[in-house]
Parts: sequence; structure tokens; C-alpha cells
Amino acid sequence: MLPKFHILIGLLFSIGCYTIFSFVSLIGAGLIFLSSVLIDFDHYIYYIFKKKSFSLKKAYNWFKKKGKQFSKIPKNKRKSYALNFSFFHGLEWVFIFSLFGKLFNNYFYFIAIGIFLHLVLDWIHSYHTMGRFFKISIIFDYFNNKNLKKIQLNFGRNKV
Repeated sequence: MLPKFHILIGLLFSIGCYTIFSFVSLIGAGLIFLSSVLIDFDHYIYYIFKKKSFSLKKAYNWFKKKGKQFSKIPKNKRKSYALNFSFFHGLEWVFIFSLFGKLFNNYFYFIAIGIFLHLVLDWIHSYHTMGRFFKISIIFDYFNNKNLKKIQLNFGRNKV
């Protein structure tokens, strides 16, 4: 899912939480919003290691091209391919931040909510575009990706 959709839905969701639930402070709503968007930082880290570049603009364009190329694969065949590993995309982080909320500070609960929102949006998107769910568990994805085909997407001369 493109960042603009995570930003829009995260913003609307956090405003809704702030408006509807009296226990959600402005800081809590801000944490929900930021964590629902910044979880995608792992994609940028992947790009840095893969392409040896720190350009955020180039990373964004690279992932957009990669997504367009991937969408050319017939939908019924997409589920047998592995995409890049996303370290921050897993329920493990929701559990960790929930535990931190219980042990340290309630603000961690808001971070867990934002991460969970992001994951739900990614699950819907992945099922719609790939016909399967992934990014549910970091551990599951790590081992499952080993059993899937590795794709080499071609963008002219550069192979991904």
C-alpha cells in the first residue's frame, strides 16, 4: 500500500480515536498516527542495503516501479513469489509494545494500536493484490519466504 493511503487512513483513524474516546489524548492520537506511518521505515532500510543509496525519493520511486512490475504478474501466480522482508511488519511488535504499555507507560499502547492499524491495512491490500496474507508474523514471513520463488524484477538494465 502506498504511503499516502497509510497517512490518510492513519490520520483519520487517530482523529477519530481522539474525538470518540476520552482516554485518547492529543499525544496518544499523535502516537497512533506516527506509528501507523513510520512502521514503513523498514522498507527504506531494505532499500538502503539493496541499492546502497540514502535517497528517500529514489527509494520511493524504486518501490513504486517494483510494485508496478509486480502487478504485471498474473494475480493467481503472485502468491507463489516472495517480496522483500519487512522487519517491522509483524504482530510481534504489537505484542512487544503492548507489553511495554503494561510494564512502563500507557503511551506504548497507542504505538501498538498504530502498528496494528498499519498491519490490517497491509493485510487487506496483500490479500487483494496477491491473494494471500503476509506480514502477519516476522518469524512466519522469514521462513515462508524461503519456500517461495525469488523474483528478479527487471527495470531496464537494473535487476532487482
